[in-house]
Amino acid sequence: MNAGIGAGWRGLFRRTAAAALVFTAGAWLAGAPPALSAEVAEVEFLVSVSDGEGNQRHIQADVVPYLPDRACFGWRLRLAGGQALVRYREVLKLPEAPAFWTGEDDSYSPHKYSADRTTATTEEFAAPDNNGWISSRWCIAEGDPVGPHSIDVYIDDNLVKHFAFEVKKISE
Repeated sequence: MNAGIGAGWRGLFRRTAAAALVFTAGAWLAGAPPALSAEVAEVEFLVSVSDGEGNQRHIQADVVPYLPDRACFGWRLRLAGGQALVRYREVLKLPEAPAFWTGEDDSYSPHKYSADRTTATTEEFAAPDNNGWISSRWCIAEGDPVGPHSIDVYIDDNLVKHFAFEVKKISE
């Protein structure tokens, strides 16, 4: 009796798996984008400024003050679904090349730089924290350009968020 039930389930499984394979292959060949493996529940772009004594203030903003070694910016994505690990790509675009990129001459760096040095592409795997957040941040360094910047964040090759912001010199 079990053999008949098992054989029926195996046949159903084979038909279902074959149909899924045909559907996926057909969508791929037709140029349809693959389904997102992670759903984004919340996004934040944060600017943090240090007072030089170890204290930091974090705010959501789209203007980053040009304060070398004191101001940082970055993004956070809260993922729904409880993934243990996600693959993301971050593309940071600057209006002109900076004086230097950290890790520019390091073959083990996760960052790759465009020939004109205005774009940094980072590809990494990240484990969301207990609340589902993944994040990345950059800090302003002497010689970084001011003006419009952007960051595109992709999860599994799907653009999930475009952040546009500006780095501005502040009056002292």
